Amino acid sequence: MKILKILLVGATLLSTLNAEVPQKVKPVKTAKMIKLKKKIKGQWKAYAKSSLTSTKGISAKELDAWMKQGKDFTLIDVREPKEVAAGTIHATDFKAIPAGLVVPTAEKNMAFPADRAVVFYCKVGARSAMVAQEMEKVYDYKNLYYLKGGIKAWIKTGHEIENMMGKFVQAKK
Repeated sequence: MKILKILLVGATLLSTLNAEVPQKVKPVKTAKMIKLKKKIKGQWKAYAKSSLTSTKGISAKELDAWMKQGKDFTLIDVREPKEVAAGTIHATDFKAIPAGLVVPTAEKNMAFPADRAVVFYCKVGARSAMVAQEMEKVYDYKNLYYLKGGIKAWIKTGHEIENMMGKFVQAKK
């Protein structure tokens, strides 16, 4: 009964104050805001392009050729665990280490000769390129690559991925 009285008093108070329930307000995009957003996006693209000049990229076709030739390399998926569960590129020497953990745990997880080729990949290539570059800076590895276009490029070029359900290839249109 007390709750009902409190509700009635509250409703009466609101009606006497002529208060309205606030509506959700959409943000207004001004020309200045749009211009600033484009500027920031352009600066990020320029930074990404300039920072990856020393890192070597490898195409999906080149990686496939390495696999078919039996080249000795390590393939490291730097995506997050949920992304990895969706599907991976099958390789003889494969590891899945999230991008944020590769550099800090490199001494433990990357015990291989410095001259061994290592290919990092992610969804579209950006994270893997940054990881490869950081590994070059911090540990002075020279034989590091990133998969250009990431696993998306791998799938788009008709290559196979696998997960716990089996192996899959993108259907041709």
